Amino acid sequence: MMGACKTVTLLTAVTAAVLAVYVYTSLPPDVTEPGKVVMFKAVFVTFSLIGSVYEKMGFGERADFFRKIGLKPAFLVSDSNLEVTDSSFSGVQVRIYRPQLQEGAGGRKMTGLVYFHGGGWVLSSVYAYDLLVGRIAQGTGAVVVSVEYRKAPEHKFPIPFEDCLTATQHFLQHASEYGVDPTRIGVAGDSSGGNLAAAVALRLKKDDKKKFPPLKLQALIYPALQAFDFQTPSWARGHSVYVNLPANLMIGFWIKYLNNNMSLVDTFSNNGHTAALKKSRFASFVDRHFLDESVPRSTPDEDASIDLQDDIKDILNPYLSPLMAEDADLSGLPNTYVTVCGTDVLRDDGIMYAKRLEMAGVQVQLVRYPSGFHGIMSMDLALKHFEFEIGKQMLHDLVTYVRKLL
Repeated sequence: MMGACKTVTLLTAVTAAVLAVYVYTSLPPDVTEPGKVVMFKAVFVTFSLIGSVYEKMGFGERADFFRKIGLKPAFLVSDSNLEVTDSSFSGVQVRIYRPQLQEGAGGRKMTGLVYFHGGGWVLSSVYAYDLLVGRIAQGTGAVVVSVEYRKAPEHKFPIPFEDCLTATQHFLQHASEYGVDPTRIGVAGDSSGGNLAAAVALRLKKDDKKKFPPLKLQALIYPALQAFDFQTPSWARGHSVYVNLPANLMIGFWIKYLNNNMSLVDTFSNNGHTAALKKSRFASFVDRHFLDESVPRSTPDEDASIDLQDDIKDILNPYLSPLMAEDADLSGLPNTYVTVCGTDVLRDDGIMYAKRLEMAGVQVQLVRYPSGFHGIMSMDLALKHFEFEIGKQMLHDLVTYVRKLL
C-alpha cells in the first residue's frame, strides 16, 4: 500500500512539474499579470487534458465536454434595475436585457445593441455570457439582445450567421415594441461573435434600406475575420506562444464552422489550402503591408485562377470571412470599433480589417492592448477570481464607445 501511495505521489509530482514547465514555456513573455495568467492557464490546460481523455475514451468530442461544463447559467445577472427576459425573434432564441432606469428618460426612445457571443462558433451560450452582456446593458443604457445562434459542427456555415442576421433584422423591424429607436441600433461581438457581427453588418448594408434602418455601429472585440492566411505574424506566434487560444485550436474552430473535415487542420495551418491563390486579389485583402507599412503592397494578378475544392470555397465568402469582402462592399459600413490584443493569435485579423475599413472611408477606432490576450474581457465569467485589469479596461472602453456612438 505504501509503495502504491508513493508511486501515485511521484506521478502527481511529475505531472505537476511537466505541466508547470509547459505553462511557463508557452506563455507570452509580454503578457499582462503573468502570475495570474499562469494559474489560469494551468486550469485551462487541465480542462483541455480532461477533454482530450473524454474524447479518446469515446464519450464524445472534446467540444461536447466543454459544452456540458460551460452551458450552465452559473453567473446570472441580478440587478433590480435590469429586466432580463427570454424570447424568440423569428424562430431564433434570444435573451433581452432592458435597463429600467433608462426607459423614457427625457421622452426619448432607448438605444439598442445586438450581441453575438464568442466560442469558436462551437462553444458557449447566452447563459455563459449573461453577466458580461448584463454589464454592457447597464453601462450603455441600451436594450441589448443576446443571440443564442445554433452551433457548429452540427450547424455549419451559413446557419449560425443566418440566425444572427435573422435576429438582427427582427430587432430592427420591431424595435419600437421594446422602446428602442430603430435608427440607433448597433451590433457587437467577441471572437467568433465579432466575426458574426462583421458579417451581419456586411449583409445588412446590401439589404433594402426601406426595409431595415442602417446600423449605427459595429463593435468587434478580438474578432476572427479570415481563414485565408494562417501564417501572419500573430498566427505564426500562436503555434508556440499563447494563453488560451493556440493557433491550431482556432484553426479547428474555423474548420468545424466551415465543413467539419478535421483532417484539414495541418493543411490550413501551413496555408496549403490557399497556396494556389497567392497572386489573387484575395491574397491582397490580407496584405502584410496592413501590419507593417515598411512592407511593400502586394500586386494581385487579376488573371490569377480561383480554383478551390467545393468544401472549402466558402473561405472566400465575406459572410464567413469578412476580410474577403471587396473594397466596394466595405465602403458605407457603419462606424466601427475594433479591439485587438498583442498576445492574441487573432490580433492581425483585427488590424488588417481596421486598416481596410479606413481605406474604404469608414470611421474606425482601432484600440490595441499590447499585453492583453484572447478572451481577457470576459475571463472572470469562465472562472471566478480571474478578472484582469486590462479586461476591465476593455469593457469600460467598449461601453464608453457604444454609449457615445449610439
